[in-house]
Amino acid sequence: MSNTWFFTQLPPSRYAIENELRLALWHAGFGGMWFTCTKEMPPFECSGFWSNQPFALEWEPRNYLLLKMAAPNQNLLRAFERALKHKPLAAYKNGDGSVVVEWRAQNANARFQELQSSGVADLQRLNK
Repeated sequence: MSNTWFFTQLPPSRYAIENELRLALWHAGFGGMWFTCTKEMPPFECSGFWSNQPFALEWEPRNYLLLKMAAPNQNLLRAFERALKHKPLAAYKNGDGSVVVEWRAQNANARFQELQSSGVADLQRLNK
């Protein structure tokens, strides 16, 4: 399974972005996951749907990825851990009560300290 989609600057094409994500997750064994690109320039944004559950992604290649969902979903979390080939930095709730799971490719400790000082709700460190 390749995590190339996270480390590559994708072309500004909604079709290419959707296809790259879909193929990566399908090859990881998570068939039936669908994406709709809503922003084709970095940071990229997509809405997704899998196992009757909607979610959203935001990512900047080689920097971070945010997985946003209405409630915790361990299967979805495992799918992205497998696709990215590492554990997320943290999980927390944003201002509207959605769960955000955040991966960082660099400066993870500094980002976690930033999250702590920002006062986000239900902050949990997940990569330790």
